Amino acid sequence: MIRLTRSQVQPIGMDLGLDSIKMLQLEVAGESLSVVAAAKQSLPEELRQQPEQRAAATMDLLRGMLRSGSFVGRRVVACLPREIVHVKNLRLPMMPPAEVESAVQYEVRHIFPFEPEEATVQYLCAGEVRQGSDTKLEVIAVAARQQEIDGFVEQLHQAGCVIESLDFEPCALYRGVERFIRRREDETEVNALLDVGLRRSQVVIGRGREISFYKAIEIGAQDFHSAVARKLGIKVEEARAVRRRLVEGGGETDEQGKTDPVRQAVYDATRSTIEDLAREVSLCLRYHSVTFRGHRPSKLRVLGGEAGDPQLVAILTSALPIPVQASRPLASVNTSRMRQSDRQGHLGEWAVAFGAGLKLTRGYFGSRDGRRREVLTGAARDNDLASDRQIDTVEVVDLGSIDATGTSHAAAAEALPRPKEAAHA
Repeated sequence: MIRLTRSQVQPIGMDLGLDSIKMLQLEVAGESLSVVAAAKQSLPEELRQQPEQRAAATMDLLRGMLRSGSFVGRRVVACLPREIVHVKNLRLPMMPPAEVESAVQYEVRHIFPFEPEEATVQYLCAGEVRQGSDTKLEVIAVAARQQEIDGFVEQLHQAGCVIESLDFEPCALYRGVERFIRRREDETEVNALLDVGLRRSQVVIGRGREISFYKAIEIGAQDFHSAVARKLGIKVEEARAVRRRLVEGGGETDEQGKTDPVRQAVYDATRSTIEDLAREVSLCLRYHSVTFRGHRPSKLRVLGGEAGDPQLVAILTSALPIPVQASRPLASVNTSRMRQSDRQGHLGEWAVAFGAGLKLTRGYFGSRDGRRREVLTGAARDNDLASDRQIDTVEVVDLGSIDATGTSHAAAAEALPRPKEAAHA
């Protein structure tokens, strides 16, 4: 919950995506939020496929947005680019909270494609899980090469930013939900989020203030655009414009009350891809419900630029065991200072920038021992775990290979119950 007692302007929350830049600055007064300034700028299509040129163009655009916008100061909280962040799940024996960090730093030496000394490694405690007759602690380890972090920071400095903190996208996404946790029963509610980005989607599930599950799915809006382009025989950028026009246009019929043939063609073209995404999300929900028994979300909130697509929400609703809704991350926030064009619809595309802008408020991701978890905000800490100490039965859980039963292939056979048992979990 946000508990600032006087009006304070927060740093600029920054979302540097593959196709656009979004910046949002908030003012907090008591428990009220209002937008001080917001800006959004799309990247040219020709730069999206060229990482080096895209980075330079992004910083040029960012510099101009800071100069021409109404932002207060140049302090920013920026999410690290997805392509430089690596995530792995570990299962550790139960241990005192004070020992978890050292254990994680020790155990990640062989699971990332770089040496720990070259990287910043942080973690989130996902919670306790049953593995056979044992109780394990599941941990989400997050790492990025220090050289790549330094390069990103240098680019932001050259663009005129003063970096207050670096953030992990899933944490920023979940922070938008966490701000509504006020009552005791909210602390036990399970929240499931699906962020549909340009090239991939992200599933984030948490209980109360704590993230318990994260998985990236390599299906995104670009796949929807490509499917429409193939179906209609047009360019991908034109397909994107068609889909955007249909979403903004509303109804499914034309002026004579007949089904819009273009809308039907778009629906037919994207249906199978959206169903593939729905299957992946369903496996994530199943894995979570089996792993964290008794903790099931009551609904799935869709975020990102695709959140306002009624076809996406409808197909997900028909394929998933829980209701699906387009989330409104800026609900109850005063958006009167945003441009009219930027505050229409569900505003799901602002979720990452909004969550980053909230980071330095007193809403936080508390670990189970009540400590604030800062993910990827500084240099890697020294490994203070004795080099000759061994942690028994540490397991790396490969969430990228969850099969149709919801079980990770990397897990031991007794780690999760069989499907019939899972139905009663």
